[in-house]
Amino acid sequence: MILSTKGGTKKGLGFILGWLACLVLVIAMVVLITGGKSVRFRTVPSTAVLILKLALGIALIAIAVVQWQRRNRARRPPAWLARLDTMSPWAAAVIAAIMQPWTLVAAAAVTAAQARLSSVGDYLTLVAFCLLATSSFIVLELYAVFAPAASTQLAALRSWLDAHGNEVIVIVCLVLGAWLAGQSIRLLALAGAR
Repeated sequence: MILSTKGGTKKGLGFILGWLACLVLVIAMVVLITGGKSVRFRTVPSTAVLILKLALGIALIAIAVVQWQRRNRARRPPAWLARLDTMSPWAAAVIAAIMQPWTLVAAAAVTAAQARLSSVGDYLTLVAFCLLATSSFIVLELYAVFAPAASTQLAALRSWLDAHGNEVIVIVCLVLGAWLAGQSIRLLALAGAR
């Protein structure tokens, strides 16, 4: 939506940088708190992390159910959408930070708490994760920069997302929620069996 406005590529870059900065900040805080060491299996912190991961999985499944129930309702666009044309790149960066899918960011933070960061490769994996989590925005931005004439097709993508956004949210939330909950249940059962 931001890319389709006047000066959209600058605003898009602001959005990407805000999104990435927020994600990196959350993961950096987790790494600082854990010291880059994974929580040990079958300890109180490990159990707490698994319970939190299970709760996040259940929350994602609940979000999917709510979105499915709302699928036929007409959605009212947020008020800030009316101001896209006059928005600055800084405002786009703030919107990116606010619009993070916080349940997914929390799941990433919990997963990072379970990671043992002992080599440069481990840290590069975290960087790759952050870039992967931002990749759809990066691809759209590059498309708008290098093929500005063809990027008018972004309006078609926006229309498709307006029509099918709820279904996308339902599928992503169900898959990730089931994965997080299933993994947590399995590890909690293993910890309880020993």
